[in-house]
Amino acid sequence: MVDSPVQGFRPEAEAHALAEAPREACGLLVQVGDDAKYIRCRNICEDPEQHFVLEPRDYLQASMAGTIIAVIHSHPDGQPPSEQDHKACQQSNLPWHIYQLPQNQWVTIKP
Repeated sequence: MVDSPVQGFRPEAEAHALAEAPREACGLLVQVGDDAKYIRCRNICEDPEQHFVLEPRDYLQASMAGTIIAVIHSHPDGQPPSEQDHKACQQSNLPWHIYQLPQNQWVTIKP
C-alpha cells in the first residue's frame, strides 16, 4: 500500500464519501483528455455498509466519458483494504484508491 500519486480527485471523492456514510461510496477515476475526473457511482450492494458493487450503468457511462484509470471507494469505519479489495483490484487490473473516513487518510492498492 502506498499513498496515491493522483490527488486532484480527492476533494470530490471525500465529499461523496461523507455524503454516503455510513454506506461505502464508490466511483471511478476517468482520464478525459489531459484531466483525471472523478465520477460518482451508485453502490448497489445488498450490504452497502460493508462492501460496494458499482452500478453497471454507471460504469458504462464512465467508460464512455473517457478511459477508466482507477477505482475509488470509501471505508466509513476506517478499516484497511480487505482481502476482497485486493482480489478485486487484481481482477480489475487498475489501482484502487480507498478513503478511510475516520482517519481522513487515503491508501492505494495496485494490481
